[in-house]
Amino acid sequence: MTTRKALGRGLDALIPPKREEAKEAGDFEKIENVPVDQIVASRYQPRIVFNEEAIKELANSIKEKGVIQPIIVAKKHNGYELVAGERRWRAVRSLGQKTIPAIIKVVRDSDALELALIENIQRENLNPIEEANAFLRLMKQRAFTQEELAKNVGKSRPAVANALRLLKLPDKIKDDLADGLLTIGHAKAILALDTDPERLKLRDQIINSAMSVRETEQNARSVTKKKPQPVDIFLEKVRIDLERKLASKVAIKPRAGKRGVINIHYTSVDDLNRIIELIG
Repeated sequence: MTTRKALGRGLDALIPPKREEAKEAGDFEKIENVPVDQIVASRYQPRIVFNEEAIKELANSIKEKGVIQPIIVAKKHNGYELVAGERRWRAVRSLGQKTIPAIIKVVRDSDALELALIENIQRENLNPIEEANAFLRLMKQRAFTQEELAKNVGKSRPAVANALRLLKLPDKIKDDLADGLLTIGHAKAILALDTDPERLKLRDQIINSAMSVRETEQNARSVTKKKPQPVDIFLEKVRIDLERKLASKVAIKPRAGKRGVINIHYTSVDDLNRIIELIG
């Protein structure tokens, strides 16, 4: 139970308070200088893409001011595995520095993915597809419902559901999202279409015409409106029977619930009287 509460608080459960705050609280956690070459990247890192330019900028900052926030590592048999702070570790390694400030934690493998995911979410480091894949992986690993996952990573349930829906997109569109060529707003509009060919066609239009999200939504609505509605076999049989008995064109329009409208066409007043007599 203690572990679940800690994870619910996110990185606050792992990262110690600032030195001054910790001294006042009497709860200062020891930070050690760990050899950089004894640290390996996390097996559970949800982030796939690392912006090399951003890491260079971070390295320059570290060169001037040092590592302000220590990384978090888990002790392994032959060294350490990262739990949080891979960008800082990469930046320090690029500078050729031998050690890096780190907090050493005892972390179970079953918690490592969750902690890595929370760390990246709180720092907004993941692209939409990395986040969605991490959500899915965590749900499978922990047998979480969407509600439970949302609570543990500090997101709303609709936010988690919308993220997972992105994984239904064709790979090409997912790559565009990861690369920043499409926004989540574009992706939501594309998801309104039923088939991958339709989605890819709209994707091409967005890229080639630099369509806004609003334009994409309008385009998607126009495609769905053109599609013929599925035929209700029972209502179609009733319509055909009525046309045969009344010798007139009949249209049946179902509405919400079990309601609907029947339209009977007539060609003249005499024809209308004829239909009335047949019905009456």
